[in-house]
Amino acid sequence: MDTLTSMPKQANASYSITPQSAIAQALRQNWKGATIINSELVKMDKDDIDAINRLGFAFMKLGQITHAKRIFEQALKIDPYNQIALKNNKRLTTLKRKDVSAPVGQNLSPLLFLEEPGKTKIVALVNPPPAHMLLTLTSGQEVTLKPRNHCVEIRTGKNAYLGALPDDLSFKLLKFLNGGNRYQVHVKSIGKNFLTVIIRELERGSQFANSPSFTASQPPLSPSRPNRDGEGPDVTPTGEDEIEPASPDLQGTNRDS
Repeated sequence: MDTLTSMPKQANASYSITPQSAIAQALRQNWKGATIINSELVKMDKDDIDAINRLGFAFMKLGQITHAKRIFEQALKIDPYNQIALKNNKRLTTLKRKDVSAPVGQNLSPLLFLEEPGKTKIVALVNPPPAHMLLTLTSGQEVTLKPRNHCVEIRTGKNAYLGALPDDLSFKLLKFLNGGNRYQVHVKSIGKNFLTVIIRELERGSQFANSPSFTASQPPLSPSRPNRDGEGPDVTPTGEDEIEPASPDLQGTNRDS
């Protein structure tokens, strides 16, 4: 288990060495803290498959792809059929360090995904990029709107394309954006070939002061979502199957997934 316990010596006095603490650091996207805690948990129990999977996922988010792959391979030696280790190990075959974005210390507010009638809209993007690009994203990550001639695209802070809004919503938001409205967009959920975001109205231009950005009576705009059939990639902070990112009852590995 040298691969798992050969972490550089770091001060861990400020961390509680428990699974709950490890998960809390992952939810904060404090991947360095997550590696420290999970490394200590593995030292305490070399067969703790949950801690091993969390450790591998944390290294992956830090861009240490080779180290993460070795850890997931070690997990598969313990449990060859562990779905989380299998899926993440497969992801790492196409992931490159330059593709990984790992914001540190970003607290995910429980209010981030709260829907407000007329002010928010949850949308599944159309024409998303290849899976290897989607797998670099994190639930809660802030992204941007980029108006084009006939549509509105969603892009990362580095201007990487992530997809476009459906035509009817694009048409509507182009008008509002041109009129001075401002919006904030965050990644909500990610899959092998789909990406869902939540758009929040921050400010209305003077000509649209009394016009809500979204019609509350309509269901969220969303194209047909693929059937995951258990094949969806693991994109939550612990590397597990998709759950609400700020759920307080986040648990360890689900071996039945």
